[in-house]
Amino acid sequence: MKRLAVLLVFVFFGQLPAQTDIIQKTREIVREVIEKSYPELKNKQIEIKAFKSESDYFQARFSFFKYLTFQKMRYVIFVNPKVFERSQPSTGIQSIIAHELAHILYYAERNRFELLGLVKLSSKAWVRKFERRADLESIARGYGGGLIEYRKWLYQNVPPKKLEEKKRNYFSPEEIELMLEMLKQKPALIEYWRKNVPFERKDLIQ
Repeated sequence: MKRLAVLLVFVFFGQLPAQTDIIQKTREIVREVIEKSYPELKNKQIEIKAFKSESDYFQARFSFFKYLTFQKMRYVIFVNPKVFERSQPSTGIQSIIAHELAHILYYAERNRFELLGLVKLSSKAWVRKFERRADLESIARGYGGGLIEYRKWLYQNVPPKKLEEKKRNYFSPEEIELMLEMLKQKPALIEYWRKNVPFERKDLIQ
């Protein structure tokens, strides 16, 4: 038993430096993306935390405790260390962080009463709209090419049972490629899509 306890302690504390390094690396990428593309979030409190998942690699939330106690809001980006272990392109990581920052911007622009509307995330249709809206925001800020890379990588790094869910909730590489081509001809389309979030290819046409 003593040997097992020592081993568990060694494994646990041995992982801490690696996890700290990943959090620091993610924090730096978040800082760079904010500085370059999200000036609205420059003075927001954004914490980075690690989490475990077989199908998700980044998540963005706000502090529920701060929300309930009417304190200054704090936001959290969760990072799955596996994203750095599985050869994810750096541009892909920057772009999916831009996607998560779009969620944080959504939270930051709403008051506490308006945030109650997030209970609609229990609806699959609303989740789809919520995630695609974040994709649109990151595309509008110049991260469409990186999102294509990220989605191609993601499709190879999620369990098969989760693949269809990812394809349903987020824009596919093919959809993003088409959107980028359309935006070259008509940049104003991004504003139309923001108001009318596309769910199918036919929805991309104004």
